[in-house]
Amino acid sequence: MSRNDAIAAPRPVSSPDGEPLFVPNAMTAAVVAALGACVLLNAALLVAQLRLYRAPDGSHAASESETWVDSLTGTVLFAFLLTGFVFLRWLWQMRVNAEALAPGGHRMKRGWTTGAWLIPVVCFFLPKRILNDIWAASSPPDRPRRTGGLLTSWWLVFVAAQLLAYPSPSRGPLPTGMAGAALYVVAGVLCIGVVRRLATMQREGLRGCD
Repeated sequence: MSRNDAIAAPRPVSSPDGEPLFVPNAMTAAVVAALGACVLLNAALLVAQLRLYRAPDGSHAASESETWVDSLTGTVLFAFLLTGFVFLRWLWQMRVNAEALAPGGHRMKRGWTTGAWLIPVVCFFLPKRILNDIWAASSPPDRPRRTGGLLTSWWLVFVAAQLLAYPSPSRGPLPTGMAGAALYVVAGVLCIGVVRRLATMQREGLRGCD
């Protein structure tokens, strides 16, 4: 933890098991930057897919567009995996903080914070349950502790994007791929809002713990 990452407080705070409580500013910025890159890459992929869709079959333009689609698809998948790794590392710290802010407000053990994303089918609903608890624990005490509309909107768009696009063993119909890329653009923008809002709520909440 760097000096810039630490919460300005008169004395250090820690979780019940001794882990430090802080909002990782550098990692939050990294998550936002990675999400921004994913948004731009998916936007570029969507443009390439549109060009391929409009190009006459067998034409040079179609061949060139297909090359771009294949290349960008691989790049987007790599960016998706890299962003997921950074996001989950950031989310783990958010969960540690949330346990201190609301010790009895979590329905799943901490290990599910990362594990829930790796199990087929379960990954479509269990991470949202964990995120709901983190969001509620991080909410200001003078406001209802419930899931925010921003969080729910992001999750619905994100799940829809996964069902339509990546990762997939083979590319489906082009219109479906375009819809998936467009939804990933929207999901990325919404997720940036979720990350920034959650970091802000926890920063304020941790200051209130001292």
